[in-house]
Amino acid sequence: MAKTTGRVTLSSIVGETVAEVAPARPHGLGRGGPDLLKQVPLFANLSTRHLRKLASRCEVVRYPANRTIVRQDARGDSFFVIADGSATVKRGTRTIGRLEPGDFFGEMALLDGRPRSASVIATTPLVTVRLMRSEFSKAIDDNPEIARGIMAELASRVRRLEAAPVH
Repeated sequence: MAKTTGRVTLSSIVGETVAEVAPARPHGLGRGGPDLLKQVPLFANLSTRHLRKLASRCEVVRYPANRTIVRQDARGDSFFVIADGSATVKRGTRTIGRLEPGDFFGEMALLDGRPRSASVIATTPLVTVRLMRSEFSKAIDDNPEIARGIMAELASRVRRLEAAPVH
């Protein structure tokens, strides 16, 4: 567990979260879950209450080094936040990015379920927080306000893209 400095860090959230997830309980991130999800831009506009609801539908999933987490062109059905470790993003055989704790991937799969645009491979042992599309849909069905918060963030992203200078 991370040193207590009074500050919430990814390590403290992960430590607390992993410690609170009972093996018999398939979902839920514990008290640190909302803080972790709040760091994801897609969920940034959600209230603490709604973040708690989403966190209760997530699960901690571990992967060994060199394991493919998602494969390009496979059906997208889940979203991940990296809690610990690192991963490589590849399109075809070309490496197009590197992911570290706090980074996330698969957000578009939550919304449209279309095929993945890239593969993500663990480069070290990886601890992720996973939210399945079916659980995300249930959360929105039960709490339409969650959809409003996400739509606000997506609209903000579109406006930023439209305002960006064209080169």
